[in-house]
Amino acid sequence: MGKYASWNELERNVPLSYREGATPEAFRSGMQGIAPAGMSVKEGRVSAYGRGVDGKAEVMVERYRRAMFE
Repeated sequence: MGKYASWNELERNVPLSYREGATPEAFRSGMQGIAPAGMSVKEGRVSAYGRGVDGKAEVMVERYRRAMFE
């Protein structure tokens, strides 16, 4: 997480950054960067990642709040 001036700023900006950065394409690109020579990422893994992060931006912020402040 980046540095934010206030909780309101974090709560407002993190979900946007998460939605933009946590995409199946970003997952594929990152995994392809560490894949052994001649191998590629399984498409099933890419689509599972997409399903796993869809709609989780607000959940991530809520869990961070609970973990750090309650």
